[in-house]
Amino acid sequence: MNAKEAALLLGVHYKTILNMINDGRLAASKSDSGDWVISESDLAAREQQIDDKEFVTIYTHMAVQLIEKAHHRAINAAREELIHVARAMIKVKDNRNELNQQVKRLQNALDAYKAAEAFTLTVDSIKKQAESENHDFISN
Repeated sequence: MNAKEAALLLGVHYKTILNMINDGRLAASKSDSGDWVISESDLAAREQQIDDKEFVTIYTHMAVQLIEKAHHRAINAAREELIHVARAMIKVKDNRNELNQQVKRLQNALDAYKAAEAFTLTVDSIKKQAESENHDFISN
């Protein structure tokens, strides 16, 4: 079977299987086409060796990736809103009421951007803690 099929059987991400192959936790060979080939017996043996701590490590890594993606989306959305509001302000500069509405909108967009940027430290902290725990697991 190939790496994607193995990932489905183990209930892990495809990249997790590749990591397991690359670091020697799962035996595999390359086919003529360059795809990884994993025997069912090697996969079954590996499945029996996976313990709870390794599953925690795998799912922690996946959770960190999801947090990072959501964080990047929040920052990008806040930046886009800031740019959009700034452009809108230029268009309505002569209409005082409309300009006041855009100033309020700009403040909200700026607050959202600041909150997303402030969360960067939290995301970095989560990532470092997960990497540290993963390193401790691999070292043991």
